[in-house]
Amino acid sequence: MASFPDSQWFLTLGKLMHAEGELFRRLGYAETRFAVRVVPNNTGNGGDRIVGLVIDGYQLTEATPVADLNAYDPDFVICGKREIWDRMLGEIARHGRPQLRHTLSSLALVGEELWLESTDQLREDKFYRFNQTLQELLNLASKVPA
Repeated sequence: MASFPDSQWFLTLGKLMHAEGELFRRLGYAETRFAVRVVPNNTGNGGDRIVGLVIDGYQLTEATPVADLNAYDPDFVICGKREIWDRMLGEIARHGRPQLRHTLSSLALVGEELWLESTDQLREDKFYRFNQTLQELLNLASKVPA
C-alpha cells in the first residue's frame, strides 16, 4: 500500500472522496491545481517530495509526482516539514481529523509550520476558498489502512 506523500496514496484519497460525494457536494464546487511539498526534517536526508493535485468539482482528478514546480504551474503549494505532515496525519488516523490548531488552515495562517507558496495572490486565494474541501480530503486518510 502506498503511503504519504506518494501520488498513489493521494489517488486512494480521491477514490474515497468520490465515495463520500455528498460531503463534498455540501462543501461546494472546488476547482484548483495545487501541490503538496514535503520538506525533509533534516537537510541531510534527501530532497523535497512534491505531489501535484487537481480537484475538479467534487473529485480529485490528478495526483502526480512533480519535479519542476514552474512547469506544473500550481495555484499554490502547501509546504511543510515531514514531522508536521506526520503529526497532522497521525491525529487524523487516531481521531478522524486533526486538532483545531493542527488543521491546514490554522498551520498555514500562522505560517511557521506549514506555509504557502504562490506566484499569484489571486490563485493563492483558492487555498482559503477551498480550504475545507482540502482538509476533508486529508481527513479521509483516517480510512486508509496504515
